[in-house]
Parts: sequence; C-alpha cells; structure tokens
Amino acid sequence: MIFSRSAEYAIRAMTFLASLPPGRLAGAREISEVEKIPTPFLSKILQNLVRHRLIRSFKGLYGGYELAKPPDSIALGAIIGAIDNIDRVSDCVLGMPHCSEENACPLHHTWKAMRENMVQMLEQKTLADLAETAKARKLQR
Repeated sequence: MIFSRSAEYAIRAMTFLASLPPGRLAGAREISEVEKIPTPFLSKILQNLVRHRLIRSFKGLYGGYELAKPPDSIALGAIIGAIDNIDRVSDCVLGMPHCSEENACPLHHTWKAMRENMVQMLEQKTLADLAETAKARKLQR
C-alpha cells in the first residue's frame, strides 16, 4: 500500500470504533486483539488520533476510546492526514527529487491521473462507508 503501516492501523482502529453501538467505548487492548495490531504501536496511533480530535479518550476503570464525530463526517483522508504526511501521495512515484510537469519522470503523467483519483476517493469515502463494508463482510462469514 502507498500509506504507512501506521495509517493502515489507524483506519482499521477507527473502522472498529465506528462499528460499535453509540456510547460504547473500546480500550486499546480490545482494539488491538480484534484488529491484530500490536498494542504499544496502537497506543501511539490512538494518542495521535486524539490529538487530531478524530477520537476521544476516557480514563478510568470504564474508560476507552470513541469517535469524536459521526462516522459519516470523517473522511478517509482526514485519518491518513492525521498519521501520515498526505503530501507523500504527491511525491514522484519513482522517488525522483525533481519530478514535475516540466521535468517529468517516465511515470509522471500516468501517476498524476491515478493520484488525482486517489485524492478524490480519500476526500469522498467516509468512515461510515468503511464500517458498513466491514459489517457486511462480517455478516457473510
């Protein structure tokens, strides 16, 4: 994938939270076990998502995490942007330092079209879309 493992884990963790009934909190350990994400790594990701106000954390015996906004108002791009530098998508696909319209690498124009489609998808797809798909898959099992 073109996103970091951290971004992938963040998407999976938030999709899990989106699938919970309203008001239900989930701890890092629960998310870690269900999503098969190493707990120490997940804890750092969750802290970052809290800092970006995508999720809320509650301390104490009955504490845990929940989404800070409705899942249909959280774009996939916002999750990735909280974890990764989203500009990474605009970098040269071949890693050339000076790739541009004027100094194009061999894949520049092909990658440009794909990149534009991906950015549009990241802006349009919401956490609600992901949670709905995940729920449908669980029902099929």
